[in-house]
Amino acid sequence: MKNLPTPAAASIVAAAALLVGCQNASPPTDGSDTGSATPHGYVEGAEEASEPQLRLSVSDSESGAVRILDLLSEETVLEVPASANTSLAGADDRYLYLADQEAGTVTPVDTGVWTVDHGDHKHYYRAEPTALDAVTGADPAHIVSAGTGVALFFDGEGRAKLLDRGGLGDGKTEQLGTIRPGPHHGVAVPFEDHLISTVPGESSEDLPSSLAVYDEKGAASPVDEDCAEIHGAGVTREGPAFACAEGLMTFDEELSAELVPYPDEADGSRAWSVEVGRDLAAAPLDDHGIGLFDAKSGGWTYADTGAEVVAASVAGDDSAVVALDADGTAYSIDPESGEAEKKNLIDVPNAPAEGHGAGPDVVVDRERTYVSDPSSGAVLELDQADGLREARSFDVGGTPAALAVTGR
Repeated sequence: MKNLPTPAAASIVAAAALLVGCQNASPPTDGSDTGSATPHGYVEGAEEASEPQLRLSVSDSESGAVRILDLLSEETVLEVPASANTSLAGADDRYLYLADQEAGTVTPVDTGVWTVDHGDHKHYYRAEPTALDAVTGADPAHIVSAGTGVALFFDGEGRAKLLDRGGLGDGKTEQLGTIRPGPHHGVAVPFEDHLISTVPGESSEDLPSSLAVYDEKGAASPVDEDCAEIHGAGVTREGPAFACAEGLMTFDEELSAELVPYPDEADGSRAWSVEVGRDLAAAPLDDHGIGLFDAKSGGWTYADTGAEVVAASVAGDDSAVVALDADGTAYSIDPESGEAEKKNLIDVPNAPAEGHGAGPDVVVDRERTYVSDPSSGAVLELDQADGLREARSFDVGGTPAALAVTGR
C-alpha cells in the first residue's frame, strides 16, 4: 500500500513549444512563399497526390510484426519486425505506436501517408514509411494521440511521457516533457496545453478512480469528481472522455469535468474502452450493446447487439459506426438512430484473446470498414453503405489482429 505520490518535478513544456512541432511536419498552412521558388504545398521527401493515399496497417498477434499495405496498389510497403510481446497500442491519422511490454519500448512508425487541410482545399502526401527511434519505459500501456502531442503511459514506473507529434514528421522522436503520477495501470490525454492523467489509488494493482490535470509546468490540480475504475480514453473535438464504471468522465475546453452516466439501456454494464470520431464517442458495453455519445449535444444513442462487443470503430467524420460482437456478427450502426444492419462475418474464438490487441479488430474509414479475422489470416474490406458487402479480402497470413487506417 502506498500514498498518492507527488508529481515529478519534470514539466511539460510551454504551449508555444507544443505548437511549433506541428509546423515541422506540414507545409505553411497559408501556402505562402518562404522566399524561394518552393511551390505551394511542397514537402521535402514527399510526393503530392490528387486523392487521399490510404494505407492499412495490420498487427500479427503471435509475432507482433506489423505489415503496412497500400490500399490503392494492394502492395505491402513496409513490414516492421517485432517480438510476440509487441502490440499495436495506438494510432492516429499518420503514425502507429508499437508497445513492447517485455523490452519496455514504444516505437513510433511513420506510415508515410497524410493529409493537410487548408480549409478551402487539401493536400495529399505519400512518402516512404519508416520506423522511428523508440521511447523507453517500464510496462508501456495506453497511448493517446491528440493535437500536437502523443501521451505514452508507462504503468511500471507510473510515468506519462509527452512526445512532439510534429517532430515525428521530421524523423525525430522528441520528448516534450513528463509527469509521474505513480505506478498503476493508467492513461494520460494531451488536451489544451495540459495533460489529464489518472492517478493511483491506495494500491497500484487497482484500477484508478481519480484524475488530475497537469499544466505546462507539471503542477497537478486534482479533479474533484471521482470516476471509479477508469480504463480507456479518447478525445473528440469537444474534449477528452474517460471510461468509468458508471459512465464517461468528459472534459470541456475549460477543463471542467462531468460524469455522464451510461444510457439507461446499459442496465449496469460498463465500457472498458472509448472509440472516437469527430464529435462521437462509442462506448462498447461489457454485457451487450454499444452506447454512442454525442459530445456536442451531450446525449446518448444506444444500439443493441446479440452479444458483447469485442471491437468497434467510428469514422473520422462520424458518418459511420461499425461494431463486431463475440459471436462474429458485424453491425453497421446509424449514429443518429442507433438502428443497425448486421451480418454474420467471422468466427471469434471462445477463449478470450491474451493481451491487448490480440483478438479480431475493426477500423472504419469514411468509405470502407476493415475487419481482421485471426482464424483465417485475412482482413476483410466491407462497404458499410451497402449492407456490409465484402468489397475485397486481403490474405495477409498469420493471425491478423489490431488494425489502423492512415492517410486521412
